[in-house]
Amino acid sequence: MRPRFDSTREDTSEIAEAVANRLDPTVADLEFGRALSAAAAEAGEAVRCHVEVDTGMGRTGVREEESEEFIVNLAALPGLRIGSVYTHFPDADGGDLSFARGQIGRFRTRIERLAARGVAPPRVHAANSAAALNLPEAHFDWVRVGLLAYGHHPPHTSGIPGLLPVMSFKSRLVQIRSLPAGRNISYGRTFETARDSRIGVVPVGYGHGYSWLLSNRGAMLVAGVRAPIVGRVTMDLTLLDLTDAPQSRVGDEVILFGGPAEGPALPLEEVARGSETLLYEVMCTIGKRVTRIYVRDGRPVKLTSLVGERSEWADQAADHFRMRAQAVAAARRG
Repeated sequence: MRPRFDSTREDTSEIAEAVANRLDPTVADLEFGRALSAAAAEAGEAVRCHVEVDTGMGRTGVREEESEEFIVNLAALPGLRIGSVYTHFPDADGGDLSFARGQIGRFRTRIERLAARGVAPPRVHAANSAAALNLPEAHFDWVRVGLLAYGHHPPHTSGIPGLLPVMSFKSRLVQIRSLPAGRNISYGRTFETARDSRIGVVPVGYGHGYSWLLSNRGAMLVAGVRAPIVGRVTMDLTLLDLTDAPQSRVGDEVILFGGPAEGPALPLEEVARGSETLLYEVMCTIGKRVTRIYVRDGRPVKLTSLVGERSEWADQAADHFRMRAQAVAAARRG
């Protein structure tokens, strides 16, 4: 009897580009697999691919009950090498891990049955960050940490001593304005000054990925002092009440989340709560308009912006880091 595979058909339009750039696609239907096999023959080299077995995530992959026959058939296609077989957990960060443990058992059984039929994937993997901490039996050959790699614990997981956030979002004050009591601020006039106020302007808004939901309820750090967001967050600008931070000046660093390993920081968790979303989304929604500075051992080693990347930019950032550290040290000696 010919097996029937009900997986949603995959788009084959990017196969040639994937093969040309030696990328490893995940294959979820045999039509895509045959097209990939043909592309491998045309390129004259083997193409590595991967298979996701849907054991309960219900999102992508091959249905669990069809996965064994599917992988055997895929492995038989010329020019293809199966690099790994994997699955994914919907609630490894939940309070009840019984469903995830059931997934592990069924997935392991599928892998063992494949091996008995002569198909032994070189790598098997299942664990995301939460499963890496909560389910050691799911470690297999690889783990796929995401949130942990950024120094944050998923919900309902035991802590890792010394785990520190590695990502910060920063800007600078570009203007400070003195406004009298009774002045409206930003779109919709949702905020009115109750006193004579110093209002700081930060050139970051929802166009950069900073949530509009933080309007009138979020905060940023300026010179180590929490400064409330006043008025609506706009596309490119956010306004802060600096009245209680009289030492702040134009050019001062502003921390939207994160911060130095030593000193005041603004937890990403707080920003996520104010944005009514997950830590993951806050980090993922920071747009390409925001300059990225990659730091190793306290020194910038790479800087990218919307207009590209230049090696001298990292050197300039390193000079800035050094001068800032000297200024902080001088202030402490002060």
